Amino acid sequence: MNRDATTGPARSPAPRARGLSTLGHLTGRGARDRGRLAHICALVPRILAAEAGRWPRNGARPGIARAELTASGRAVVMLAPPGESPWAVIKLPLTAEAHRGLEREARVLAALHADERLGGWRRLVPRPLAEGTVLGQPYRIESVVGGSEAGARTADEARRDVLSEAAEAINILHRTTASVAWCDPRLAERWIDARIDDLARRGERNHRRMASRLDELRAELHDAVSGRAFSTSWIHGDYWLGNVLCSPASATIGGIVDWDAAGSEELAIHDVLHLLFYTRRLRTGRELGELVRGQLRRDRWSPRERHLLERYGAWCHDGSLSERHAVLIYWLRHAAFHIRQQVHPPTYRHRIWEMRNVQPVLTAL
Repeated sequence: MNRDATTGPARSPAPRARGLSTLGHLTGRGARDRGRLAHICALVPRILAAEAGRWPRNGARPGIARAELTASGRAVVMLAPPGESPWAVIKLPLTAEAHRGLEREARVLAALHADERLGGWRRLVPRPLAEGTVLGQPYRIESVVGGSEAGARTADEARRDVLSEAAEAINILHRTTASVAWCDPRLAERWIDARIDDLARRGERNHRRMASRLDELRAELHDAVSGRAFSTSWIHGDYWLGNVLCSPASATIGGIVDWDAAGSEELAIHDVLHLLFYTRRLRTGRELGELVRGQLRRDRWSPRERHLLERYGAWCHDGSLSERHAVLIYWLRHAAFHIRQQVHPPTYRHRIWEMRNVQPVLTAL
């Protein structure tokens, strides 16, 4: 489920509670949003009828437990039998970009569950259950994994405990799927050129300084990675505490959600850096671009952050990639993914996001 702010990164929002809104709690939203969600909820009985064979025969038929519209153009409906906890979720894309994202996520979930190397770890990952179309509206149903959002825990001590558990949980994915890859022209093009081209194509028009900085970044990163060997693996791609579910009574991780930014043959340091940067963002409210710029110029990792980087991030490369270049490659992938999700031509909100999250980093080069 997407929880992004209107001007924040597409899959990792400004700090706020994850909780899904019930239809009755939408009075603060515009009439258009309330009408769209009411229309979606009216489709749910048709979806349940179309997928009737998937529900336990002796159990009560599920109904709508909670529902929300997300800022990335999808509706999310939690399903549960009366008086029980949700055990399935319907995701319905409302834009072409959201539809592509759900298709991508379905492929990722299927690939992870098919990977026998991951064994019991796969219980943390939602399982695809069904997909289809009703009255022209595509939908996808997946299982609900256990726990509550780790990012909602505001106590510093509790958050530190969850941070360590979250880093360990995703490290299993990294370690299990790791392989050595030489950064040849194909991989360099994917890690660097394609993503810089995305930023340039959707960036501020006629912004010559931005174009020049992107060219500088391209040259610097090519020099940093070309012809070197790296440990690569599957990554989540948007790994922050809002996408980590844990037991209400402990820091035990019960699930990891929102896999549409995932990818294989990537640097696992991406997930570790994203976890650290977005925990800072939860704590400070600062934009990612500001945090990355500070790290490039003057900020230092705390002892706790440094410990997690050294334990879960350092092994992800062979020592030939500097911390500066690891941060830049991480930021580039995240920014390019956000931009690919946007409608064209870019909206005013996207321009604000670009001003806060792209330009500060480029000016720090």
